[in-house]
Amino acid sequence: MGRGRRNRRDALGHHLDEEAATELAGLAREILTPTYVTVAPRAWDAESDAPVLALDGLEPWEAITGPAIALDEQPAAPSIVQDSSDPSQLAFDPDAPPHGEPAPPPDLEAERPVLVLEPEPPVEVQAELALVAGHTGAEVAPAIEAAADPVAAPVEEPKVDPVELLYQDARATEEAGRLADARAAYRRVIAESPTHIGARNNLAMLLERGGDQAGALAEYDKAVDVDPEHVTLLTNRGALLGAMGRYAAAERDLKKVLRSDPSHLDGLLNLGVVMTRKGLWAEAITPLRRVIELDPLRGPAHFYLGEALNHVDDLYGAMAAYQRGAELMPSHPRSLYGLGIVFDRLGRPDDAAKMYRKSREVGRR
Repeated sequence: MGRGRRNRRDALGHHLDEEAATELAGLAREILTPTYVTVAPRAWDAESDAPVLALDGLEPWEAITGPAIALDEQPAAPSIVQDSSDPSQLAFDPDAPPHGEPAPPPDLEAERPVLVLEPEPPVEVQAELALVAGHTGAEVAPAIEAAADPVAAPVEEPKVDPVELLYQDARATEEAGRLADARAAYRRVIAESPTHIGARNNLAMLLERGGDQAGALAEYDKAVDVDPEHVTLLTNRGALLGAMGRYAAAERDLKKVLRSDPSHLDGLLNLGVVMTRKGLWAEAITPLRRVIELDPLRGPAHFYLGEALNHVDDLYGAMAAYQRGAELMPSHPRSLYGLGIVFDRLGRPDDAAKMYRKSREVGRR
C-alpha cells in the first residue's frame, strides 16, 4: 500500500519534472529569440537586466548584469585617453607619429622665448623710477631739468626769393587794376628769371586784353618752350590761336590738353568754340555738352551750343540753349539775337521781333 502510493508520487514527480523541463525549454527559446526594444537612456553607472545572446560558459537563460546602453548618439570626444594604471598601456595621443616612426626633432625656434622690446620710458618717468629705486636727488635732478626745459634745436629761417617777391608785387598791382604797371612789373620778373612761367602767362593775358595778340602769342610760345605739357599754357594759347583764326594750331593745343585731362573745362569749351568758328557744327556739340554736364552754369557753353544746334536744324534744342545762355548772361546780346533767329525759323515773327529789340537794348548798355 505504502509502496504503491510512493510509486504514484514518484511517477507524479517525474511527470512534474518533465513539465517543468518543457516549460523551461520554452522560456529559453523565448529568451534566445532576438527582441528589438527601445530602452530609455540611463546613467552609465546604472545597472539593469537585459536579455542577451548566450556566451561561452553561460547558460542560455542566465541573465547578464551590465551597464545600460544609451541609444542616443553621444558626441564624439575630442581625444581618447585610456584610464589605466598599467605602465604597458600607452595613452593615445592624436599628434603622436605613427607606430614605428621616429618622433620629429623639437622645433627649437618655436620653443625659443620671444623677447618683446618695450620702448624706453620718457625722461620724466625714468626720473620718478630712479627716485623710487632709492637714488639721490642729486643723481636725478639733471634728468628732471633736462625733461622740464629741453634745449630746442635752432630753426633756420627760410630764405626769401627776391624774384618771387617781385612776382607777388606784380600780381598785387594787377589785382589793383593798374594794368600798365602790372605789365611792367611782370617784365621785371622775366628780366630776372626768363623761365618764370607765371610771369609770362600773366603778361600774355594782359597783352591780349590790350589787343596785342602777337605780343601775347610770343609770351605763350616762350612759356610753352619751358614746359610743353603745361595744360594752362596750352589752353590759353589754343584759345588765342582760335581767336586769331589759326584753327589748326588751336585744335592741336586743345586736343593735347584733353588727352592729358579729358574733363578739363576750359579745354573742352575752347575746343567747342574753335569747332564753331571752323563751321564744324556737329563736332562742336559733344565738347560743349560735356562742359554743361560738368558745369551747368557756364553761360558761354550754352550760347555756343545754341549756335551749333541752330546750324544743324535742332531748333527746339537751340531755343533752350539760347534761353539758358541769356539767363546766365543777361548782358550778352548775342544769346538774345540767336533766340530771335530761332523764333523766326519757327514761324513766330512777333517773338523774334521782341528778341531783336531786346538784343539791341542790351548791346547799348
